[in-house]
Amino acid sequence: MYALTSGAMRYMDEYSIAAGIPSCVLMENAARGLADEIVLRFGNKDTSILVLCGSGNNGGDAVAVARWLMHYGYTGVKLYFTGDAAKASKEFVRQAQLLIKAYPNVEFGRLCKGDSVGIIQGKYDLIVDGMFGIGLNRVLDAENTRFINYINTKQAFKLAVDIPSGINATTGLIMSAAFKADMTVTFGNYKTGMFFGAGREYCGEVKLVDIGLVESAYANITDRLQVLDRDFFEATRGAALVTRKETGHKGTFGTVGIAVCSNGMMGASILAAKAAYRAGCGLVKIFCPAKYIGFFNVSVPEAVVVPYKSDDVLSAYEIFAKGVDAMLIGPGLREDEAGRLLVKQVLAGKTPAVFDAGALNIMSKNMKMLRKRKCPCVITPHLGEMAKLCGEEIKTVARNRIPLTQKFSDAFNLSMVVKSDVSLISINAENGEQKLFLNTIGNSGLATAGSGDVLAGVIASLIAQGNTLNNSLLYGVMIHGAAAEKFATDEDSKRRMMAGDIIDKLF
Repeated sequence: MYALTSGAMRYMDEYSIAAGIPSCVLMENAARGLADEIVLRFGNKDTSILVLCGSGNNGGDAVAVARWLMHYGYTGVKLYFTGDAAKASKEFVRQAQLLIKAYPNVEFGRLCKGDSVGIIQGKYDLIVDGMFGIGLNRVLDAENTRFINYINTKQAFKLAVDIPSGINATTGLIMSAAFKADMTVTFGNYKTGMFFGAGREYCGEVKLVDIGLVESAYANITDRLQVLDRDFFEATRGAALVTRKETGHKGTFGTVGIAVCSNGMMGASILAAKAAYRAGCGLVKIFCPAKYIGFFNVSVPEAVVVPYKSDDVLSAYEIFAKGVDAMLIGPGLREDEAGRLLVKQVLAGKTPAVFDAGALNIMSKNMKMLRKRKCPCVITPHLGEMAKLCGEEIKTVARNRIPLTQKFSDAFNLSMVVKSDVSLISINAENGEQKLFLNTIGNSGLATAGSGDVLAGVIASLIAQGNTLNNSLLYGVMIHGAAAEKFATDEDSKRRMMAGDIIDKLF
């Protein structure tokens, strides 16, 4: 399933309507699907329900939901109109007329006679939010801000129609105020804003309803995001990753090389080395200053430590690179002259490479290094590193991560993951086709020092074992997230997770 921007979702609707599916049919499918979710959670027909309706199509969806609930026999449904009647959409008007004709005694505050204030002040088991939909791209005015903030104080289960009102459906930003949902039922596709910014927090549990959109429209949407979840992972990894041969030896499963410079953070390299082993490679070699031999021998006794002298880095690295199948550079790398020299050497070689952390910061100061590279590679920046690579503020990258990632990946012809609580992956195929993915596997336990070093080690290990760079990147991210889910099954275990715990749960 895909996650789409608000613009792409509107295109899907328009395409489907032009293909012969009336808008009212799409709305009915959406409303019935949402009503069925309510029935599953609130089986008692006496459940008190407040439905908040704006004047757009999102409000029309909400009105249709109320009608379906009444059709199912729910007796405690009340509606409240929050929009401007003069700006009501055709679909809202159609749905309001259908509701009132079918149930003339319905309480519909501000549209029908009755105590509108009393409706709002009442106590409810469920509040349904249909005030603003995916088209919201402006900051809410003071009146709507106050109203949403008031609704958030009410004690009830809160359910959003398609997207919580006040959340930008593309960026996840809060447009002054936002409905704090316990659950969001979204239609057709996930919205990208559900995963970015405040979207995850404000959407709560997300349910997806198929409303019958025409699938051929996806081919015309270049910024669609394939959502990576457990089902996708389990269904595809067997075919995507190289099978491990029972007759193999350590050379069969590849060698990962890790480049280290003086005065860096050695712990990061250790974590990456251990992760590479746990992810299945046969051997890890660590290229480091001679003074660190003992340090690595004690910390990672399984690794082969290859020392170099400060005045012989180039010739020593040339020999080292011939004995590895994949290079990893960046974890713990210091941004000094030695670090810059190592990055240049890896970029100038032909060994497949993973660039992370310090290596990315070094490249950000001279992007010609990356553009003129000879090695096939992937990069793994977090938002801050991506901001440096793009020459932008972090907040700018956070708000525009999809187009910026597309542009950067295309401009430098490489695959990459932009790490965050939900990571964005761009895969560039050999035929020039670019595909975007959104990883939802993992949890907040990954927000710990060294987690990124573990991921880099996993990706390098998969490359060394003979997997393509693209599959190594894509499945490395999912394997990393799955390990976190194995370790952390509740809030306490998420809180205590360390990078070493992720390593222990790989595969």
